[in-house]
Amino acid sequence: MSFVSARVLGWTALALAVAATIAVVPPLIMPGPQPDRPPSAAGPSGLPTGSPTPAVTPRTSAPPRPSVPPAARSHAVLPPRATAPAAFKPVTVHAADPANLRVGARVIACPTCVDGSRVGYIGGPNTLAVRVTGVPRAGEWTLSVVYETEQPRTLKIAVDGGPVRELALAGAGSWLIPVRTSLRLRLPKGACWIRFFNDTGSAPDINTITVG
Repeated sequence: MSFVSARVLGWTALALAVAATIAVVPPLIMPGPQPDRPPSAAGPSGLPTGSPTPAVTPRTSAPPRPSVPPAARSHAVLPPRATAPAAFKPVTVHAADPANLRVGARVIACPTCVDGSRVGYIGGPNTLAVRVTGVPRAGEWTLSVVYETEQPRTLKIAVDGGPVRELALAGAGSWLIPVRTSLRLRLPKGACWIRFFNDTGSAPDINTITVG
């Protein structure tokens, strides 16, 4: 054998030995199979995905209150308010008003009287009847009469042919000084006629009549 052939054989043997070593050593240093581990909290990229969200416990709401049917609801019943009677505004009628009834009595000019006139010559067969309207209820009302006389005279008053009231009036001693006198009369509701007269003598002259 030549020197070159022996050298080639030596290199070949060395290469085979190295190859055998490489084929045997890797299994000795490669890690074996890893035991099962719980899944990591990291995401696919290896970064943590944050703290796990705690479970939410559902809240238990209070049971709904039973509804009360309308018939079972109680309501306080208040007594009806008493309605106050309508206020009655006093009604004043002028004795010389054309709507009044004058039998023999006459309208006389009077500078000191309301509306500048009064009704005179009442007495004997002569009478004055004044119509009053708007009385809100039947009952006693105040009748005020403004009159004039120079000497004491008697005035008689009747409502719708009812009882006669008689007044002795002294006056102010002058036909130009009005004087007021008042009395309580029972009047019906609505309208009525009030008659002024003196069947036994002369009556004073009359200016106005007020019911209130």
